[in-house]
Amino acid sequence: MTIERFEPNGKRLSHVLVHNGIVYMTGQVPVDRSQDIAGQTQQLLERIDHLLAVAGSDKSKILFAQIWLKDIQRDFAAMNAAWEAWIPQDSLPARATVEANLAAEEILIEIALQAAL
Repeated sequence: MTIERFEPNGKRLSHVLVHNGIVYMTGQVPVDRSQDIAGQTQQLLERIDHLLAVAGSDKSKILFAQIWLKDIQRDFAAMNAAWEAWIPQDSLPARATVEANLAAEEILIEIALQAAL
């Protein structure tokens, strides 16, 4: 059994790993947390593109995405606008979006996903 791990974060986690033809990506949060939901979402989508490429995949192969929003009533529409502009319409993954109390007050969104190679 081979597991490839990429971009470790200290002693806690690998940001992305590959096992059995599946890419597993840990929850990603924005670096620049001063931005609104559109800016934070765009940051994460760019980071996801990077991590998928590191693992040998891309956004057209996303199988499932889990999205957490700090305030779903306020931010759902703007997050969806950024997502819809980014994701190929012929490659729509399964997805769940929920409201959550995220790790820091200024984090408005977190995204984790699984993709095929």
